[in-house]
Amino acid sequence: MDVNSAHRSVSLLRSLDGVMPQWSERLESRPALDFVHYCLRGVGQIVFMNNPVTGLLILVGMWVFSPWLGFAAVLGVVASTASALILGLDRVAVRAGLYGFNGALVGAGLATFLEPPWSGRELVYIVVVAAFSTMLMATLGAMLLPRLKVPPLTLPFNFATLAFLLAAFAVAHGDVGPLVGPQSPTVVGPEIDTSLRAAEGGSAVGVVEGVVNAIVRGISQLFLADSVVASLIILAGMFVCSRIATAFAVLGSALGVATGLLLGADGYKVYHGFWGYNSYVSAVAIGGVFFVLTWRSALFAAACAVVTALLFATISTVFSPWGLPALTLPFCFGTLAFLIMKELTPRFQEVPIEEVTTPEEHRRLLGRGEAEFGGRDAVGEQRE
Repeated sequence: MDVNSAHRSVSLLRSLDGVMPQWSERLESRPALDFVHYCLRGVGQIVFMNNPVTGLLILVGMWVFSPWLGFAAVLGVVASTASALILGLDRVAVRAGLYGFNGALVGAGLATFLEPPWSGRELVYIVVVAAFSTMLMATLGAMLLPRLKVPPLTLPFNFATLAFLLAAFAVAHGDVGPLVGPQSPTVVGPEIDTSLRAAEGGSAVGVVEGVVNAIVRGISQLFLADSVVASLIILAGMFVCSRIATAFAVLGSALGVATGLLLGADGYKVYHGFWGYNSYVSAVAIGGVFFVLTWRSALFAAACAVVTALLFATISTVFSPWGLPALTLPFCFGTLAFLIMKELTPRFQEVPIEEVTTPEEHRRLLGRGEAEFGGRDAVGEQRE
């Protein structure tokens, strides 16, 4: 490889780093490609990565696990993003993917909990509920941002999906699959099998293998995928945008798994990453996204990951009589509680919502002493 080729390779890698503002500038005059571009950003925003390459790799991971899951996520993000454009919502937020990530999760959620896959009725449900999540995103944003200065996170996904699943119990064409359904509440604490195992009722696996597997699987469980391979692809996508966020994702999942093990949780659920997925996205949010990363905010992120794991147990128990999943409600409630703290203590330097880019960029601007973070918008472009 000659010097010019090496230079071009380095330039290409740098152009993929962070929030890739130059790509937004290049595609702004190409509406069709630009729409695809901010749909991909929307998928990346599920883990606070405003990067289309991150979004693309997340979708690849979902498709690897299940083509139906990947397609449903694509359909959801397209429906929710298109709805935002039709409603005339803030264009900067739309281009940053902020009206797409809840729709992508709606698609993945309904693809997981409804049957049969690929049916025309399910496709209609995904489009309608994803579009509804956009309305909820706008409404909750109008309520939370001015008053509490916190984002709605994935609350629209949770509210829209759970509302649909509850309604589906009362109609003949709800298409609810076996993963959800009302059941009689039982007290099972003393009878819980805490051994790490790949199948319910199956034999135990080695502790080291089981713990590593649980931590890794927790990454893809956020996207309703139960796959080590999908998790590694998703981590690669996050790494493209932010190395700090990737590290906190692994740390958060590990803390969630550790909490489950220490509490004596069901070893099957621990092994398959259920105790890790809410915790890791909480750790990413606090560990450098909404707070500038310092040793204090790092500890705060770790504490949030543990609290979120406890909330997973609480919400799962509350929902168990209805057979409903906890989804990402533990992440939302735990993270919002910690984010609201920013108004009550001077120990952390908050990142204004409209200035959020990457943990690395936040630290760089802190080092330069730029208290206002340079006046950048949601896609990293300099505001007038």
